[in-house]
Amino acid sequence: MAEVSNTDLRTAIKYLEDATKLYDALALLPMQKCNCRSHMIKQLVTKLKNKLPNDKK
Repeated sequence: MAEVSNTDLRTAIKYLEDATKLYDALALLPMQKCNCRSHMIKQLVTKLKNKLPNDKK
């Protein structure tokens, strides 16, 4: 099994944050599914950010 590099992890986080913005925009419509997906993606981004080493100390 291949390791995920920090660069790949940061790229995935950026894509997920962009997806969150999209779902937040769609959540303005009466679409509960978009609101829930946005929330779940935000939780996932938080978990992934915790996996990154702290470069800024």
